[in-house]
This record gives sequence, structure tokens and C-alpha cells, in this order.
Amino acid sequence: MLNFNHLWLVFHYELRRQVGRRGYLFMTLGIPLIAFVLLFGYKVITDMNAANAPQEQQAQQDDGANFAQAIRSAGYVDFSGLFPAPGANSILTRYDDETAARAALEAGTIDAYYIISADYLESGEVTMVLPSMEFGAMVTGDAPIEQLIFDTLGADINPALLLRLRTPTSTVIEVDTARATQDGDSVERNFGADFGMVYIFALALMLGVFTTNGYLMQSVIDEKESRLIEILISSIRPTELLAGKILALGLLGLLQIVVWLGALIGLAATAQQLGITGTFLNNLALPWATLPLILLFFVLGYLFFAAAYGMIGALSNSMQEGPQYAVIFTLPAAIPLYFIGLFIDAPNDTLAVVLSLVPITAPMAMVQRLVITAVPALEIIISVLLLLALDIFMMWMAGKLFRVQSLLAGQLPKLRDIPKLLRG
Repeated sequence: MLNFNHLWLVFHYELRRQVGRRGYLFMTLGIPLIAFVLLFGYKVITDMNAANAPQEQQAQQDDGANFAQAIRSAGYVDFSGLFPAPGANSILTRYDDETAARAALEAGTIDAYYIISADYLESGEVTMVLPSMEFGAMVTGDAPIEQLIFDTLGADINPALLLRLRTPTSTVIEVDTARATQDGDSVERNFGADFGMVYIFALALMLGVFTTNGYLMQSVIDEKESRLIEILISSIRPTELLAGKILALGLLGLLQIVVWLGALIGLAATAQQLGITGTFLNNLALPWATLPLILLFFVLGYLFFAAAYGMIGALSNSMQEGPQYAVIFTLPAAIPLYFIGLFIDAPNDTLAVVLSLVPITAPMAMVQRLVITAVPALEIIISVLLLLALDIFMMWMAGKLFRVQSLLAGQLPKLRDIPKLLRG
């Protein structure tokens, strides 16, 4: 039986020790503060851009007017024979040869002239000749000859059809933004908000679980290296030591998640209050109904990794060894994060469902599904039971390995020695 007085002493000691870590304080409080600073900075920049917009728009209009006035009159030489003399109201003048057009340009009668090639219908080649490098004329200078060509070649075409040919498409982009719910209904989706929700919750879960359990592993290894573990083991049982550490760091992990969730709510409220648009916060809809389930999967995921990291800490002799073996558990657990696009597009797809049922990937995969879709109750129950069974097994293994001979051993046990430790 556990001695709860001993467990409380370990819990209280670890809580005071770990809560003052600079890394933990930065992760818990520093990241939300940085997020608020970035939000206010975004507001300041958008306000400055909005204030400068009228001046930029007026400058663009003035530039446009200058461009339009760049060519007041022009000539053309038609070697194709397709384009007769234009009407009296046109700014274009037809010349029989390039010599006459060049003379008019040099005399200042016209601002530019065009040479229509003999094989225009095949090549579409038209050369524009300017007296100098004038940017306005270069940008809008082809408009007069284009109008002549269009009016001449389209003279026998229905005006409505001709107008449609001038503007062949008026494209409206529409994305299928509905996703099926558990009842078969569809709800409107915002991909920016969905991505933000999935990424934030998955990242929060990963950082919360891995960071606090990393502290657990480091705590055990530090106590082994400093020989403090020998004093502790003489007073309390190894399982009491492990349980106290797990409870303390689990509480810190939950506190971290709650602070981040509060910061997210505060960011969304601040963005709305300040009238900030163009961010995923504008369409953020927190999954209040599934939040208890999300916290449940955080706890179950934490217990699994706490047992795993506790075992690694007990079997390792230095912080160089521990993280190398922790990768065995962390890499598979992070697999759902690599498929974040799949979870957003098809959260009830076969791969997403399988990953949410496999115990080691279930915490992150199920959270990614819960924040954006209605997960069938049966899948949630199966996932919870499988993960709980794995947690119990891992805790049993941790209790067996987290014993005096493991904590005091001077070298890492070999794989063939681990079954003996479990039986003993």
C-alpha cells in the first residue's frame, strides 16, 4: 500500500521545484504574452496601412490618368490589308508606309505608331514604335490598336457575344465548405479556423505532455546522478516516489493547458473588441461540448508518457541516454501531426479513425478530430478503453522497473535483463 504522507511530500516538493523552472514559466506564461504582443502589433500595422491607403489609391489614380494621357494620337501601318482607315472620332491615323508614319512621329503629329505584320492572322504580331522610353505609353500604349483590331474583326459578330469575348470569364471561386456531422447534417467550415484549431490543440497537447514528462525524466536522472536517490529510497518506496512525481507534473501540465486555453479565449475576445480581421481568430469556435473529452485524452496521454518517461529515467544514467530512448515513444505519438491536412479535410477518414484508436497515437489523433467534427461515441469509448488499458500496463511496468535495483544500478540494463526485472 502507498503511504500517502510520503506521496504528498514528494508531490509538494516536485510541485514547488518544477513550477519555478524558467522553461516552464516561459512555456506557460511567456508564449501567451508573446501572442498578445503579436496581436496588438498586427493591429497597429493594419491601422497604419489603412491610414496610408487613401493616399496610395489617389497616387494610383493619378498614375492611371497619366498613363491614359500618354498616347493622345497614334498612327498605324497595315501590311496585312485587313484594317481600313478608322472613323473620324478615332485617335488613330492610317499611313501607307512606315516612312510616312515615322515622319509624323518626328514632327510630333502623333505620339506613337504601330506596324501590323503581313501575317497578322497567323502570328498576331504588332510592333509599337515610340519616340522615347515612356513608361505610361509602354503600359497602356497597345489599347488603341487593340480596339481597332477588335472592332474591325468583330464587325459582323453580335455585340453581346463580342462583349463576352472581350471578357470571357467572370470567375467566382467557391469552395465546398461543408462537412458531415454525426447526424448526417452539414455545417459550414472555415479552413483557416479549422487549421488553427487543430494545430493549436495538437501542439498544446504535444508540448504539455512531452514537456512535463521530460521534466519527470530529468528529475529522476538528476537525482540518480547526484546520489540523492539513495537517500530518498531509504525513506520512501520507489512507487511512492514515482507516483508523487507523476501527480505533481501532471497538475502542472493541466495548469499549462488551462492557461493556454484561457489565453486563446482572451485573444479571440481581444481581436473582436479591437475589430481585427483577417486572422483565424475571427472564425474561431471553441469546442466547448467536447472540451471535457479533450482534457480526458490529455490526462490519459500524460499517464502513458509519464510511465514511459519514468521507466526511461529509472533505467538511464545520464541525460544523454534518456532522450535517445524517449524517441521510441515520442516519434510514433507525433504521427497524427504529420497528417494534419487529412484530419482537417476528412476527419472521419479510415486513417484518421485508425490513428485515433491506436493507443500510442490516440491522444493527439482523437483531439485533432474532436475539435472539428462529431466523433461517433463508440469510437470514443473504444479509444478511451484501449488507452486506459495501455496506461495500466505501462504503470505496472513502471512500478516494476522503478525499483531499488533499477534506481541504484550503475549501468543501463540490456534488453534481455528487462524481463527479469519485471518478474522480480
